Amino acid sequence: MKIISYLPLMLVPLVAACPAQPPVACVATLHITITPSVAAVTAAPEHICVNRGDTITVNVAGNPNKGSVSTTPKVAKNTWLSGSNASNAGKFDLFVNDDVVNGEYKYIVNTQGGAELDPRVTVQDQN
Repeated sequence: MKIISYLPLMLVPLVAACPAQPPVACVATLHITITPSVAAVTAAPEHICVNRGDTITVNVAGNPNKGSVSTTPKVAKNTWLSGSNASNAGKFDLFVNDDVVNGEYKYIVNTQGGAELDPRVTVQDQN
């Protein structure tokens, strides 16, 4: 005796719907604190709002070595987002040029440990 099992002709895949992550709110500040660690790196706040002509101070938490943290733009032409703690282990500045167009800019935080993060800066009209 042979047992035959029939499967439905049409299998409907179950797709788990992941709720959309709300956008990270833009915080009006000129200070970012980067905390490098072996497990992960954090930038707080993760999304800041600035104006053209502003100088953003990036503080590196902990006891960093000179040259251990840098930022690079996600889009190469946005060079104003490039910086490093090469000359001052505890902090460095990013200057928002007057010709930067309003919009959202992503950058990458690089650390000696290889951890990376991609926070954002939104440039807007002065309030």
